[in-house]
Amino acid sequence: MAVTIGVDIGTQGSKAAVYTISGVQVGAAYTPHTITYPGPGLAEMDPEHLVDCAFTAIARALDCAVDNGIDRSQVAGIALSGILVGQVLLDEDSRILFPVITSLDSRAAGHAARAGRDLEPLWAAESGTTTLDAYAAPFQLQWIRDTHPEVYARIARTVSVAPYVSGRLAGHGQAQMVTDPTHASGFMVGWDAATGGFSPAQFELLGLRTDFLPPIVPSDAVIGTVCAEASRRTGLPVGTPIAAGAGDVQQSTLASGMVTAGQATDSAGTTSILTVGVDGIIPAATQIPGLLYSLGTIPGQSFYWGYVRAGGLSLRWFRDQVASRPQDDALYAEFDTLAAAVRPGADGVLFLPYLAGGNPNNPDASGTWLGMDSSTTTGALWRSALEAVAFEYASTIRTIEQSSQPLSEVLVTGGGACSDVWNQIKADVTGVPWRRPQRVDGPVLADAALANQAVGLTDSLADQLTAWNQGGASARPDAARHACYRDIAQVRDDLLSGPLQQVFAGVRTVREVTQRDHREAVGRALAA
Repeated sequence: MAVTIGVDIGTQGSKAAVYTISGVQVGAAYTPHTITYPGPGLAEMDPEHLVDCAFTAIARALDCAVDNGIDRSQVAGIALSGILVGQVLLDEDSRILFPVITSLDSRAAGHAARAGRDLEPLWAAESGTTTLDAYAAPFQLQWIRDTHPEVYARIARTVSVAPYVSGRLAGHGQAQMVTDPTHASGFMVGWDAATGGFSPAQFELLGLRTDFLPPIVPSDAVIGTVCAEASRRTGLPVGTPIAAGAGDVQQSTLASGMVTAGQATDSAGTTSILTVGVDGIIPAATQIPGLLYSLGTIPGQSFYWGYVRAGGLSLRWFRDQVASRPQDDALYAEFDTLAAAVRPGADGVLFLPYLAGGNPNNPDASGTWLGMDSSTTTGALWRSALEAVAFEYASTIRTIEQSSQPLSEVLVTGGGACSDVWNQIKADVTGVPWRRPQRVDGPVLADAALANQAVGLTDSLADQLTAWNQGGASARPDAARHACYRDIAQVRDDLLSGPLQQVFAGVRTVREVTQRDHREAVGRALAA
């Protein structure tokens, strides 16, 4: 019996899972990542640490499969997915030049703002978006160019995280490393939907080189086989085929069963992402701030997606910093029970989930609670955090439906999919049914299916994922609760577009004063 392995390298950790050809999971493991925060607005990860975590997750998942009766020789292939944001910069000798700048990082915000203000928006027609934000790879590369020119000059290859780890599995040096169309579209700007590749015109406009960009191959192309060193560290047989893989957003949507235009997926992870399948670039949707356009894993598939940068991260922050129960995953279900007993609208408490910065409409926004009083309970605070992500989603859904793309249901995947309370809140706030398919494995399921296709064990990726995702549990919107939430959403929108703009700008000034005083204090201490 052949098995394939899917590996997803997310922001918070790496997950690996082993599947039979019929989709039965026979082994799984998860290894948490370490994110460093060297300063305000900065969030980095070490590429070598990511390799270690991914290899460890693979080894443990494969050990689990062996314990369940699988022989290592039965591994037919492996495919990886990973975060779209964050580049691994390599020199001519394949040495790592800089940490991965994550989606939680805002250091390149100035470059994004200048591009939107000063440059011809070629990305609107070519990349399907007018949303320019700090996480886009070209703006991060501009920041490297302008602040670390000695690093920029030495870049021989830049690749996203999953293609880098895949290359390391194969023992490839930088010259052999490749990417796929989904990761290319994950640049957000700087790519061309018409060709599925990078845009020389946009890179020239942005003043960036193109010689360090990787070649692009199909997601189901076999890019190499597991080398001896990777075999020693993972337990994978030497010679195991490695598929090119795809981005985690694309594989999250695919894993939920979203294979056609008109379907939508909620990837309820660290960065909460709502994707809507479309037939191609929709000019009206392209003009909507906050929406991005990307290619899907299946050839011809594409979608618009909106995101809440600190969606799931807000809940983790609440657990770790407010409740002071780090690593205690039991808290989520416990607090969901408390939230379920609170009325819609969280007893008048609004949470604004901008712990990792604002959005294009509100760049100064920061994490905020409004409406608390002495009677505010933990359940109300937790419910307000759950509702905050749902309100953000509702805004995206409204704008997509205004572009003539009605939604019949949203498929939910990722860690947050397990929360029945959160799924019901999302349905009530948006007015759209939320369905958790039978499978909530996340990207690793689609990765294994992609490996199946890469090595010829299946003919249709779409048919395989559709069959694996029949049934599940649906949360249907309640009309009365939806009407209540619609009224609250209007008030919330008015606050965000009005008085809170000034409030957030003032808070930003306070942070700047605090940082200045800290720098001066450090300077005085060093001088002494």
